[in-house]
Amino acid sequence: MNKLVIVLGMLSLWPSSAALAQLEVPNEAGVRFAQWGTIVTDVDATKRFWTILGGQAIKIDGMDVIKFPGVYIFLKKGHPTGGSFGSAVNHLGFFVPDDKAAVEKWNAQGATAEYAHSVFVSSSLGWAYTPDNVKVEINADKNLTIPIANPHVHIWVVDSARPDVSAWYAKMFGGKLVRGKEGVLRLEGLPGVRLYTANAQDPRGFTPRSVGLINGKLPAEESPIIKNLVNPPTPTKGRSLDHIGFEVRNLEAFCKKLEANGMKFDSPYSKTRHHSFANAELTDPWGVSIELTEGLGRF
Repeated sequence: MNKLVIVLGMLSLWPSSAALAQLEVPNEAGVRFAQWGTIVTDVDATKRFWTILGGQAIKIDGMDVIKFPGVYIFLKKGHPTGGSFGSAVNHLGFFVPDDKAAVEKWNAQGATAEYAHSVFVSSSLGWAYTPDNVKVEINADKNLTIPIANPHVHIWVVDSARPDVSAWYAKMFGGKLVRGKEGVLRLEGLPGVRLYTANAQDPRGFTPRSVGLINGKLPAEESPIIKNLVNPPTPTKGRSLDHIGFEVRNLEAFCKKLEANGMKFDSPYSKTRHHSFANAELTDPWGVSIELTEGLGRF
């Protein structure tokens, strides 16, 4: 057989870096999920954590970034004001084929992870924790054909606001509201992310087990992280999970449309703020900081 054919065949089976972080196809509004923006005290330790989970370390405009299927995780050196728990984004998440096996593997490689009973569901789940206490839920999907995928975001709000959160994201970024079990609304049609809302007033959330590991250990019942929780939860800005982000087709026109509908931007549209991509920044009504970009999909 021709050697060139053999080599090309092998390359076609090798997972390219582009395939690893391939973003979903945009919806009709031109929007797809793209990133988690984090603030980290130790870049190298955080890179090690995410690569143990299956990410690939790259650079974008000199910034440290971890690529996963469907999401880029930006690592900004700094001093976060707290972990994700207690903020408007309580935790993030991924799916893996076997959550228990994944946790065992990651722990053996030095990551902080656990397989523990959830106070909200009648089963155990996988959990992983970054060095700066971003809480990452690990769900099992035995039909998944790759090691890790399907990022999700859990927004923490007072219970009465949950339908409004889904409606706001649907209006802003496309998608539709679907009424699921027990009348609960969920958002569909926002490619690349499963966006959930959680009830920050549920007393089960104010327990050590619900908080999970902080600096590698369960907090005490009298821990300040439990005693000082507030409703509504605190904004994400400045926390270890600083913001989430969406990639938008024709971002400048998209931003003009939002401004015409009354949206106030924290940082207006710019194609020069970063070398390789355009961006704009805003905050949702519940304190979630959001970056909109155009151009990340090329990496």
